[in-house]
Amino acid sequence: MIQTIVSKVQAIARDVLLIELQATNGQLLPGAAPGAHIDLHLPNGQIRQYSLTNAQGHPKQSSYQIAVARDAHSRGGSDWIHDKLRIGTALNISEPRNLFALDTTAHHKVLFIGAGIGITPIYAMVKSAKQSAMDWSLMACARSASRMAFQEELIALDAQRVRFHFDQEQGGPLDINALLSSASWDAVYACGPAGLLDAIEAATAGWPVGSVRMERFKAQAQDDSGNTVFELVLSKSGQAIQVGISETPLEALERMGIDHPFSCREGLCGTCEVQLIEGQPDHRDNVLDAEERAAGQRFIPCVSRCGGDRLVFNL
Repeated sequence: MIQTIVSKVQAIARDVLLIELQATNGQLLPGAAPGAHIDLHLPNGQIRQYSLTNAQGHPKQSSYQIAVARDAHSRGGSDWIHDKLRIGTALNISEPRNLFALDTTAHHKVLFIGAGIGITPIYAMVKSAKQSAMDWSLMACARSASRMAFQEELIALDAQRVRFHFDQEQGGPLDINALLSSASWDAVYACGPAGLLDAIEAATAGWPVGSVRMERFKAQAQDDSGNTVFELVLSKSGQAIQVGISETPLEALERMGIDHPFSCREGLCGTCEVQLIEGQPDHRDNVLDAEERAAGQRFIPCVSRCGGDRLVFNL
């Protein structure tokens, strides 16, 4: 856990605040690469994940910057930040974690898509892409121009490579199929609302594995109708428990009295990840990519289940 203090609060778009955090002790913070996020432990007891906009892969950095949009369906996180967070507020945060890493070496022509507050990790990636001399393009989307965070900063990076789409001004949502067919993209990195990401996922279903990377802020709806009971075994202690139809492996661990780390409980942040030693996983998270799932060694117990009768964790 890192103790920080809020050093800056700035409105950068309609219902979007830029928050800067510095270490309370004045020391440098652990560095982070584009795509990384941190957990904010809010005074109201909630834990929320936010992408870093100033993650550029340096070993250390003087501050962390995040952008927080007020969520119309807020469960208390974004509302608290917008209504009560002030310069000087003390916040405990996690070290950066990266589940949405940018590969600056493997691709030739890269398309970035950032929609709404999903522009935050994409902004960091685009800055890195420019520094790495990648052949990149950005499509930045928002409901209206007034809600577009970092608009001027993105234009300043390279006006020829940056395009904007505003639903209200342009009469409707972005045409994903037209965008993806407008060039021969080697890779796509996207972050934004679920509907946009679902459309990208459908349009790129036949693309090579690993060529499309997405980060979701909200979990996809799960069909639990086929859930079955299975055995969960802990290899180090030999303890075993039956995981019920309506509970997750994480909840089963808690029922055993094990204080396992977690944060989102939605399969988004990766905090609760465990090593899988044996068993057929039924992956339901938004953390692991296709190759990681196929390897069968990483498992997100807050949402994923068993495709057979038994899972063995390295716990």
